[in-house]
Amino acid sequence: MPFRTLTIIILCCSTVFAAAPTQEAGEMHLSTHSSKARAFFQEGLAKMEQLHIQAGLQNWRNAAQADHHFALAHIFLAYFAQDPTEQFAEREKALATRHSAGPEERLIVDWLANAGQSQYVPAIQAMNSALGEYKQDKHLAWLAGWWVMVTQNEPTRAIPIFERAIQLDPQFADPWNEAAYCYARIGDFDEAFRHVKKYAELLPNEANPQDSYAEFSRMAGRFEDALTHYRASLKIDPTFNESQLGLGDTYALMGDEPRARAEYAIAIQKATKVQSVLWSLQSAATYYREGDTKAASQAFLAVAEQAHKADFGNVEAEAYRSIALYETDSALAGNALQKAEVALHEGHKVPQAIVDLELAAILRTRVERAIRDKNMELANETLRQLSNLANAGADENLQLIYHGAAGAVLLAQDKYEDAVSNFEEDSRSPMSMLGLVRAYEKTGDKEKAGKIGARLASLNEPSIEQAVVTSAFRKHHGTAARLGPKIQK
Repeated sequence: MPFRTLTIIILCCSTVFAAAPTQEAGEMHLSTHSSKARAFFQEGLAKMEQLHIQAGLQNWRNAAQADHHFALAHIFLAYFAQDPTEQFAEREKALATRHSAGPEERLIVDWLANAGQSQYVPAIQAMNSALGEYKQDKHLAWLAGWWVMVTQNEPTRAIPIFERAIQLDPQFADPWNEAAYCYARIGDFDEAFRHVKKYAELLPNEANPQDSYAEFSRMAGRFEDALTHYRASLKIDPTFNESQLGLGDTYALMGDEPRARAEYAIAIQKATKVQSVLWSLQSAATYYREGDTKAASQAFLAVAEQAHKADFGNVEAEAYRSIALYETDSALAGNALQKAEVALHEGHKVPQAIVDLELAAILRTRVERAIRDKNMELANETLRQLSNLANAGADENLQLIYHGAAGAVLLAQDKYEDAVSNFEEDSRSPMSMLGLVRAYEKTGDKEKAGKIGARLASLNEPSIEQAVVTSAFRKHHGTAARLGPKIQK
């Protein structure tokens, strides 16, 4: 079994720390001598913290253009850019210019560049060093919280980091929003809406607070509220395309797939190249949701071709893997998984961490398919490959995928207690939640099976995994989408 991820140290945030003598309280050290590059970078940071992602990225590109040796601008592009080829190129530029950066910038480069290459032990060490040495930097705390939540998939651990940023500056808006997302992901919608209410008060004229309200409403199964808030977001800012995407996501989960595709088409038309490919995956899933697997496969194959032409090898692989999740013909499913793995190793310029994550998902799917085909030799051999991949670094996401696959193998071997302990490690994945329900039922723990079953039935995520697993679970158990827990807004 792979070792557990290196502990992410959350430095105490209950004390007000003295700022370093050369550091303005709450600000990030910037070593660039170009006033233009500095202004572009700071504007990009402000835009990104208000979730104007494309504007933020463009400002950082401008900063890097104004000062080619500005390592921090390069590494922020490497982390936040949605285009994997840009991520790859900017990481190399950040490393090449690291020597001209200041001490804080070098730690951030070491942290994010190592993470991009799946070197998570030195990445986490560099992050902890930065948090320890620059205790007053609210932007650093925000960045660390974002990374722990998104990259390491640890919302519970991210919450105190965002709360630290809030303590440093209660008027700093985005940590309120990101903490809200963390609470929503762990099912605490009361805290999610309390935090997003404060976020909306701080940014009354911005679209994103309404978008966040919409997303939490959708996650809680309150679809009409979600649609209302997405439309309110677009009324504030018609260019806020993420809310246009959200309309498609919500209609998809409501079962109105033609309307979902129409809303997705509007979002895709306005999207960047990489967004267009990624959002087309969500549109393709609508065909599966309405029971047309042939049309779904055609749509996913079209996305794979589009991604291949754009040099997005990881998205091409995801499109093929999506087919394998629902394809009833084992040979066709196996062929799709083979194509997915080939796409990952075709020499696309994609950060290694992204390649590793998609490879792990492919291996997990192959384990599930092998178990379905009663080919336990293949299931065990694939699980060993996945174990080796997870053991190679300290990526929490790889660990979770491994435990989900291990739980599936143990469940197939009638080792129910061991299956439970593995599935519990990956209890936010639809496949693992379904496995956990079955394992609890086999151990006679009907209460826990019922609780996980209720969570699975009320899971409202616009992913192909949710479409395949949750929809079938609801149909089999006669359970409609739940309205979600009582929440205070």
